[in-house]
Amino acid sequence: MNIMLKSLSSKIEEISVAEKNRKNNLESIQNILYQEQIRFSKSTDLTLDNFRLSSNKSIYEMIAKQEKDYEELMAKRTTVAFSAYTRNSQAITSYTNIKFEEVWTNIGNGYDSSTGIFTAPRQGVYHITAVIISVSGKRLHLHLRHNNKYTAGSYVTGDGHKTGTFDVVFSLQKADKVSVGSRGSYTVYSDSNAYTSFSGHLIT
Repeated sequence: MNIMLKSLSSKIEEISVAEKNRKNNLESIQNILYQEQIRFSKSTDLTLDNFRLSSNKSIYEMIAKQEKDYEELMAKRTTVAFSAYTRNSQAITSYTNIKFEEVWTNIGNGYDSSTGIFTAPRQGVYHITAVIISVSGKRLHLHLRHNNKYTAGSYVTGDGHKTGTFDVVFSLQKADKVSVGSRGSYTVYSDSNAYTSFSGHLIT
């Protein structure tokens, strides 16, 4: 009888130990699952944060590109045109410009009436014209100047006032300069009728 009781007691103790181990294992598994849940949650939050950052960056980049494209489009569509004249006869010498002090049009602010020089505000193809009147009975020899290089020329001579004209197309870089000048000493005629003028506009 005692042997049976001891055996039963031993079995009960084994069962108790096994149950305790089972509970410990269960708690360990639950703890592992909890830690994994926390890690997964942090990983998910990090992924979402990265996604938000990536999405925001993409949006900012897209907005910046659209703004740049718009600015480039506006630059291409910007009109450049000028037209100026003088009411005064002018004595000019070698390597000087005619100053067209009065301005009809100066879209783009490329023309400087104080110097008589047009400075291209942007790259493009420009149509440049000028009408110059000589003093009666005096010859007049002028040139268009592109960045201080003489290009197209105009020469008039004979009795009475003579008209010299320029009508050219230049491919200009931004900040290129165009003016009307001479290699010698001449007098350009004009009066209140504004006979002498200088004009240009951007073609493309």
